[in-house]
Amino acid sequence: MLNIIQYTHLNGTRSMLKVFKTPAAWWIYIIILVVIISILHYVTPTMKWQYHLILMQSYFIPILLGAFQFGIKGGLGTALLVSIIYFPHVMLQWGGLIETNLMRFLQIFLFNIIGYLTGIKTQQEKSEKKRYQQTAEQLQISLKKLEEQSGKIEEIEEYLRQADRLAVIGEMTASLAHEVRNPLGSIRGAVDILRDELPADSKQSEFFSILVEETERLNRVVENYLNFAGKPRYSEIRFDVREIIRSSELLLKNRAQKNGITFQSHLPESPVFLRSDPLQLQQIMVNLLLNAIQVLPDGGNIKIDCFMDVPETGSSPLSGNQKDPSENLNINISDNGPGISEAELENIFKPFFTTRDEGTGLGLAIVRRICDQNKWQIKVNSEEGEGTTFSLIIPLQPDHESDNSLERSTIV
Repeated sequence: MLNIIQYTHLNGTRSMLKVFKTPAAWWIYIIILVVIISILHYVTPTMKWQYHLILMQSYFIPILLGAFQFGIKGGLGTALLVSIIYFPHVMLQWGGLIETNLMRFLQIFLFNIIGYLTGIKTQQEKSEKKRYQQTAEQLQISLKKLEEQSGKIEEIEEYLRQADRLAVIGEMTASLAHEVRNPLGSIRGAVDILRDELPADSKQSEFFSILVEETERLNRVVENYLNFAGKPRYSEIRFDVREIIRSSELLLKNRAQKNGITFQSHLPESPVFLRSDPLQLQQIMVNLLLNAIQVLPDGGNIKIDCFMDVPETGSSPLSGNQKDPSENLNINISDNGPGISEAELENIFKPFFTTRDEGTGLGLAIVRRICDQNKWQIKVNSEEGEGTTFSLIIPLQPDHESDNSLERSTIV
């Protein structure tokens, strides 16, 4: 309670101080000083000329205050107010004799000169101060822009470093394709021949199976580097998205079953035609599904949802009705794995970033590159302990190739 009272009292004191420092308050202080000095002049007998001399010099206090606070307007205005009030005192109480009051008239003149000159000097100093403040603000803005540009330069340098690394990889992969893939094919063929010659119940067949799996894994690593560093081969044809999704599932079905993983697909009943490269879409699907399988080593569930994003009403399943050209095709791949931390989310699409010891860090980078080439979008939503959802968003346009108006026909 005491702290609340002290806090309230402190706020009240600050508010009062702010009021006392307002321009109106300063004018009141100046006028009060002028009035007090003038009253002392009028009530002090003229024979006490020493006091009048002190009081006359005291007029400089409100004049200087007015000049310091309000410039020429304050200094000269206060001097004129003093002159008007002080002049009757000179004329009435000192007899109106110009010879004897010359010093007092000169003093009135000095009041106005000092008020004017001090006001000019104060205004100049305030203008300079304002100009310096503006310059400081501009310098601060410029410094902030330089810091932003410095950050952008660092990003560009990072991109250039990645480009250099990719350029080196590109040079190496040309020979890597012949020097590694061909021997791998020969090893795989030899292993298959030897395994076929062994009895089905032979213990050695298990070792041959391991050799085949490791050879396939090495081949996939080489393939990832080739796909990422090589020039894309683009072939545009019209195809059904559902077939690509089904074939991608089929390719990875055995691997998923070994890990105790089940696929759940929700695909539209009608065909969904796109005009693009089906191999690129399949490459995206395979990489995303592999990524989901790898985060579920102890089994789990992977959902694949394909639907249309309708601008007027949000999202709805695909149907046979023709939609607006601005709609998007959405393919979501969700898993119930451990999720991705916020720190990792910022880097998952960067080349060579991986959280797995055996990973190359190129799968999601390939997905991002294909999406950028086709002007598609790839988004990720993840919560630690809840799972991850990758969303592929493909803008669609009406397809006029199909004569069947009941068939869902869209292209990109």
